[in-house]
Amino acid sequence: MGKTEKPYEKLYEKGKATNSFIISVAIEKYAYIFNELDPAPFRKRDLDHDLRIYLEDSSLDIPLKPKIILQFNVSNDQHDVEKEERIKAGLKTYFAFVRNELKTKIKRSREKSAVYALASFLLLAASYSLRTSFTEGTVLTTLFEGVNIVGWVFLWEAVSTLLFKNRDVRQRFGHYRRFSDAPIVFKHAEKS
Repeated sequence: MGKTEKPYEKLYEKGKATNSFIISVAIEKYAYIFNELDPAPFRKRDLDHDLRIYLEDSSLDIPLKPKIILQFNVSNDQHDVEKEERIKAGLKTYFAFVRNELKTKIKRSREKSAVYALASFLLLAASYSLRTSFTEGTVLTTLFEGVNIVGWVFLWEAVSTLLFKNRDVRQRFGHYRRFSDAPIVFKHAEKS
């Protein structure tokens, strides 16, 4: 029996020498890679919105384990090696910038989760110790139960923040780390 191809293996060409999947982007001019309204030089420019969405969607199609190559197929611009090197540097800078932003979000989320967990344990400990210290009464029992419930809510929020709410950010971080490591190549259409 032959090995069945996965959907992404049908959609994306695989580099023969590197065994990496090629995310191919057709552009007419070099300038279309970056946001046209951003006046900064290539090495500091923001990526074109549609290109960013396309790259993220393409990367989501391919599992994180396989490596990728970003290939830009340029149709109209004259071949300019110097400009291509500046664009490569600009793309790497952009990917590193986004990766660092995502890393900061992950760090803040972990810190928030730790604060929620600490608050939870303090509230649960206070509820337990106060319940054993005081005699039973309707008002005090209700108060202790309220503190207990709030403690459990904080614990759930800590777990939820750490495991579920942060998942998309961690996934995007992995894709941008892969973009940062990916070789960038330019191919030019043959002039007829």
